[in-house]
Amino acid sequence: MADKNVSAVAVTHGGAGGPRENSDACERASDAALATLRGGETALRSAVRATMVLEDDPRLNAGTGSNLRLDGVTIEMDAAVMDHRFQFGAVAAIRRVQYPVQVAAAVLETPHMLLAGEGATAFARARGMPDYDPISERAQKRYREVKDFFSGGLDSNDFIAWRNRDPGKYWNLPASMESTLKVVAGPSDTVGAVVRDAKGNCAAALSTGGTSIMLMGRVGDTPIIGSGLYAGPQGAVTTTGDGEEIMRRILAKHVYDEIGNGVPVQEAVERGVALLPQEYTVGIIAVSRTEHGVADNRTMPSAIKVLD
Repeated sequence: MADKNVSAVAVTHGGAGGPRENSDACERASDAALATLRGGETALRSAVRATMVLEDDPRLNAGTGSNLRLDGVTIEMDAAVMDHRFQFGAVAAIRRVQYPVQVAAAVLETPHMLLAGEGATAFARARGMPDYDPISERAQKRYREVKDFFSGGLDSNDFIAWRNRDPGKYWNLPASMESTLKVVAGPSDTVGAVVRDAKGNCAAALSTGGTSIMLMGRVGDTPIIGSGLYAGPQGAVTTTGDGEEIMRRILAKHVYDEIGNGVPVQEAVERGVALLPQEYTVGIIAVSRTEHGVADNRTMPSAIKVLD
């Protein structure tokens, strides 16, 4: 996907494993990124703006629409940003904010790179970001599906007792426990954007609400530099999918290095996807100073918009 001349481009995704019909949200997000570039803003600000659009869509698992944890009341979100100057800011396990990616961008103004938990939420308040309840109808419906699967209609105490045991010891369903739980948990739906401005400067932004079947305080690949995203002079990369497997491979940095070594961007993202065994879900989007690419091993809503 090479361009003879450097042109501004915005590539967005709505999460590996998500339905392709959600690509309309990605279209809006990419349009918002280009509009931000037209307004004279940086690639970083444009990537943040695109991700905020995705965080506002309740069909996606980020910001409004983030997954509830197994207790049915807790939502913890992660987000990160990075640009061509190696500037990186992230938040992990942040609660009760509307736009986690906006808080991650604000971390760039501090001496730190990553804020977590209560400290991240307090930082958001100090920056004037109001209290916000991100629980959506989608999240409540998803939680009921997960609870019904685990409990079989039992009351909440029995539900808690069931999930605290190891189901692998007595699993007797035809499908494997791993494949069944993946269906129940649903796609990770991490949303993200990579943007290149007309000067060839690149930036990435990423946001997620995690999965329902995870412990409180769990942090995935999104806010881990080099795993969920990476950016520098060679381009920008974001990933989505099974976070632990992405972290084990430092996947975004791996793809970035491939691009830096001269591998075409589309080939680099395809190689990155191929690093994970097929049973794991993964998607990658990337831009370099002259190219862009998208790859996944399931379905992944996405959009590519080039500035005329």
